[in-house]
Amino acid sequence: DAVFLTRPKAEPYYVREGQEGPAMECSFAPEFRNRTRYEPSWTVVAGDLPRHLTRNGVSFSKQHYELLQTNGAYNLQIRHVVFRRDNGKFFCTLLDKESGSQYTVQANVVVVGSFTYIII
Repeated sequence: DAVFLTRPKAEPYYVREGQEGPAMECSFAPEFRNRTRYEPSWTVVAGDLPRHLTRNGVSFSKQHYELLQTNGAYNLQIRHVVFRRDNGKFFCTLLDKESGSQYTVQANVVVVGSFTYIII
């Protein structure tokens, strides 16, 4: 839709535990950049529970994720991939605070190469 200029790629981001993760793209058309009316955020669902990562320009997990904001971009980068925290679905959402409408795009992150087996 016309809200997003860029969005995360449709296919999964395959990442390796312990490495720097990808920058997941999310940017908004100029008419949706007014932060008084529109509030961008990133949320992740890894396991069963959603976790808020960013809201407007505030990052709640600076040690784990970097918010890359320039010229309408609201990209998110995983600093250091951890399976239990990052293997899941990431959502970039734009909330229209006047109408209540929400616009969301999704990135799927698959962490590979770090499996521990317990032999009983």
